[in-house]
Amino acid sequence: MNLFERTKIILEKHDIDGWLVMSSEGNDIHAQYLLDVEAHIMHFIYISRNEKDHVVSCVMEAPMIKKSLERQGIEAEVSTYKSFKDIGSILAKLLKDKKIALNFGEDVLSSSGTGYAEFLPVGLYNALLKYSPTTKFVSAAPIIYELRSVKSPEEIEDLKHATKATIEILEDIPNWVKIGMTEKEIKAKLEYEYLKIGTLSFPAIVANNEHAADPHHNCSDKKVEKGVLLIDSGVKTRRICSDITWTYWVGGNPPEDFLQAYDALYYSKKVSYKYIKAGAPANMPAIKCREALQERGYDTDKLYFHGLAHPIGFVVHDIGPGMSMKTDPSRLLVENMVYSNEPGLYWENKWGIRLEDDLVVGKDGAIVVSYNPKNPLLI
Repeated sequence: MNLFERTKIILEKHDIDGWLVMSSEGNDIHAQYLLDVEAHIMHFIYISRNEKDHVVSCVMEAPMIKKSLERQGIEAEVSTYKSFKDIGSILAKLLKDKKIALNFGEDVLSSSGTGYAEFLPVGLYNALLKYSPTTKFVSAAPIIYELRSVKSPEEIEDLKHATKATIEILEDIPNWVKIGMTEKEIKAKLEYEYLKIGTLSFPAIVANNEHAADPHHNCSDKKVEKGVLLIDSGVKTRRICSDITWTYWVGGNPPEDFLQAYDALYYSKKVSYKYIKAGAPANMPAIKCREALQERGYDTDKLYFHGLAHPIGFVVHDIGPGMSMKTDPSRLLVENMVYSNEPGLYWENKWGIRLEDDLVVGKDGAIVVSYNPKNPLLI
């Protein structure tokens, strides 16, 4: 079942006549998500509950859009425009007297809100009101959540493919990283390897020593020296991102405090997996992970200042409840949701360690599709 067919089922469920997606220069990821091609010039996708689906595109990009739709088995009419006035006329006919979902959030300033649907520019919304005064517009948040929070079997296979490719590249790191290389040089080489097989999930994080204490460190010209090397990276080989962090030790044997912290994180992650299954509260794995670290003597209030896991999907931070101790316990994990699992410990001005894997929420437990070395790899 393709994405257009899945969307029609959701439209029927919510009694919505259609879903309109607009994108220009990639400002709404759902255009690429639905078309499976990057179109840059302003275009519109209209998926109808009962009528024929429609894509409105510029003349230049219409042929590649048609080919992509055919490849996916999607029967949709592709119209072209030469002026913005043409767009208004086409949309007015499609949307007249209907209930149409648009990509705006109704509650964006809330941890459980609909910020994930917030893509529609205000100016475009005002234009739609002008051209379609009899149309009732509603938020597409329910459609987006149901399409993207739970993954299809094909998407889960995509995840396995991406994580396998990522692991192979991370395993090779000790063969070419050398003391004296800069973080940026390592990042460039790493991303080159990813780009040979897919697209980047996100700009890679390469952090040596004190930089590893900053979870979202921006790579610098710092030359790698003896100590911690944290690499957080991923690749999208098909339609799902990988997101994996390995922490290496550069130069000789690691000190005991590093080994103990690494082992504690490895252990705490194993504990958290016991609480990751369909129907479980999304906050519980994070709570149990922190308790395990505290048992090992680590002050998680000071040393661990982010959540345990985030959803992964078409984008690396995808849709669904985060696994955090602060997540509302009423938010439950659902079978075939996809997550990272990334506990970390950070000592400011010294170093940090993070061990991140990717997993699928199973009916009876977590299905882990990547791994971290039980003992840190040495460079």
